[in-house]
Amino acid sequence: MPSYATVSEFKDEVQITSHTTSDWIEALLDAAEQAINNICKRPDGFVADAVANARYYSGTGLPWQEIDECTSVSAVAVKDSPSDDEDSYTSWTVGTVGTTTDADVFPARGSGRNPQYGKTPYNLLVIGLNGAYSYFPSGRITTRRGFKPEYTGGVNLPTIKVTAKWGYATTVPYTIKQACIMQAARWYQRLKSSMADTTAGPEYGALLYRKVIDPDIELILVQGGYVKPTIGGAP
Repeated sequence: MPSYATVSEFKDEVQITSHTTSDWIEALLDAAEQAINNICKRPDGFVADAVANARYYSGTGLPWQEIDECTSVSAVAVKDSPSDDEDSYTSWTVGTVGTTTDADVFPARGSGRNPQYGKTPYNLLVIGLNGAYSYFPSGRITTRRGFKPEYTGGVNLPTIKVTAKWGYATTVPYTIKQACIMQAARWYQRLKSSMADTTAGPEYGALLYRKVIDPDIELILVQGGYVKPTIGGAP
């Protein structure tokens, strides 16, 4: 079932009055939604979870911690000691900039050296100035010889537990909705023309092979900043 645009919205935009093509249109909207998610590197899509749930991260050992995109952060907890049990985490106070006193951590977006507060989706946690902690406990263990399990190399253990509503936005962004309708509409017209894989250019009769998603729609997604950047390596 498509979540970015409805069949009724599609019909209104494309001015279709037929009642016999709803299943077909729904399938096109589903396919367009998946194509947009793939282009934007967002397998979970743009609409955030309705219910907060926990995800685990290996701590950076720094005053900031990168996390997945989310619309709200309801709880942050960390391991205080390497001897803590697997399910043992200590809760931190999550604050709101400008209103919370002595918070341990604030949600933000951007980079650790240039955080932006009050803007979603959040993708960062930053240590509070007057909180009880000065850094996120590192999950990095380089050796553990003599104890079971025995590690001969580096390993990143889960030391940070974040409970949040994960995703880009609480509702689908208007641009994403329109991109979904535009792509589905183009496929709709092509399906009406016998689902041809290629088409002849009007000037030279050249065969023009179509991409999975139209270049101008891809440009809208890229220029709008909807493509998720690839993050890797140590902070």
